[in-house]
Amino acid sequence: MKRYGQVFLLAIAFDLYWTLVVLFRERGLVIWLALAIFACLMLPAAQRLYAVVLAAAGSVLDALWALTGLLAFTGESLMPLWMVALWLMFATVWTRLTHTTTLPGWLLTLMATIGGPVAYLIGKRLGAIVFLEPTFIVVSWMVPGWLILMLFFHLMMGRQQ
Repeated sequence: MKRYGQVFLLAIAFDLYWTLVVLFRERGLVIWLALAIFACLMLPAAQRLYAVVLAAAGSVLDALWALTGLLAFTGESLMPLWMVALWLMFATVWTRLTHTTTLPGWLLTLMATIGGPVAYLIGKRLGAIVFLEPTFIVVSWMVPGWLILMLFFHLMMGRQQ
């Protein structure tokens, strides 16, 4: 299959995964974690570390936003496991995408900087998270957070911005 077809299928598969995780959260936790771990293990060993580092950094970023009172996840935990599974799957897909696409790193960073906060807005509408501050303030923190996260990731991977 051609590279563009693979990237398209990867994007569609992630969007489907994201939707199911956000809609069903804890009700499918074992499945979400198993799929994310399996997908990560399917990466070449050299790429796996990048995905794990990105997933960990993203999870820490979400935990910081929750600790500072910007948002709260539905449920009783500061950082629910379904969100960790989402981060691992996102990191796995993003690592693979970064290695297979010919798009420049600056464009990938811009796409994630916009797409990340949009995903949280949709997650809010679906009842997965609650913004504890006005939406404008929360998004105003998310955009630079995602930008720094993705710049760090692409620089760590050696992609030119």
